[in-house]
Amino acid sequence: MSTPSNVVEESVTPQSSWSPFQLYSNFYAFRQGLALPNPGTAESFNKEIKNTFLTNYFFDGARADLTKILSPNFQVTHSIALGTAGAPSTYHFTAMYAGPEFLLHGMVDTDGVLQSRIHYNWTSNLLSKAQLMFTGLPNQNMLQVETDYQGLDYSLNFKALNPSPADNSGIYIGNYLQSITKNLVIGFESMIEKPPMRESTVRSSLLARHSVGNAVATVQWQGGNALQASYHQKINEKVEFGTELQISVEEDKRAALCNVGAKYDFRQATFRGQVDSSGKVTALLEEKMAPGFSLMLSAEVDHAKGQNKVGVGLMLES
Repeated sequence: MSTPSNVVEESVTPQSSWSPFQLYSNFYAFRQGLALPNPGTAESFNKEIKNTFLTNYFFDGARADLTKILSPNFQVTHSIALGTAGAPSTYHFTAMYAGPEFLLHGMVDTDGVLQSRIHYNWTSNLLSKAQLMFTGLPNQNMLQVETDYQGLDYSLNFKALNPSPADNSGIYIGNYLQSITKNLVIGFESMIEKPPMRESTVRSSLLARHSVGNAVATVQWQGGNALQASYHQKINEKVEFGTELQISVEEDKRAALCNVGAKYDFRQATFRGQVDSSGKVTALLEEKMAPGFSLMLSAEVDHAKGQNKVGVGLMLES
């Protein structure tokens, strides 16, 4: 059967496999095939060590926290701390509201210091944060804005502390984390500090995290100035162990500090113990006496300085 003369045959030229769009599509499909996990945020880079050590848990003196859950999304907390020789007694009132896309947190104390925190999830991958602190004193207020983006196998974070468009002062920090394999994450962090009427300084560091089974090792290297390395292992469901080494090299001095700590979870209690190379021994016991009622006992012995600290706390939730 002959083709009509008025019909022009068109030849379809296949799209070049070297086009930018095709290259990106092939590369994205290759990354999806690797099934690499998201590395998480830089804030949670050492989350295992932070949960084992007492840095965020230790206190001295006497304290009591009463939390009232008013609804599934809203709760308030009254915190009373009886002062020691170096710190006066304080009272804090905290309110928190958490919705499906945002979180509002505010706290005020007896000194008139107001702190607030706002989190907003723009999408499942993009999160913005803002923290504010008003003290009523000159040059003592604080504003920090932050943005997190969680990609397929990477994460980006940018934060600005006390940014001032008037004189371009402030502290700006950015970091990037990338999963290389299912067990290895590498990244970098840069900080630009711009004091008013002074030259800015830039500091950069490299980060690496390797996990195998229940063991996690991390390294943060700031050139020849500082090195921080940690190792954490979950022995079993109740016992966790961690150690951390910090080395700082300045122009006029060098310092190193090593911490070793452990966490024990009992049926109704949690015990944390820590010792460092300076001779400081710290321990904290949290005992769940009844549903919604916990008793905390903390102690610290600094052999080098000859100082001892003891704390007793109550936590009530209704």
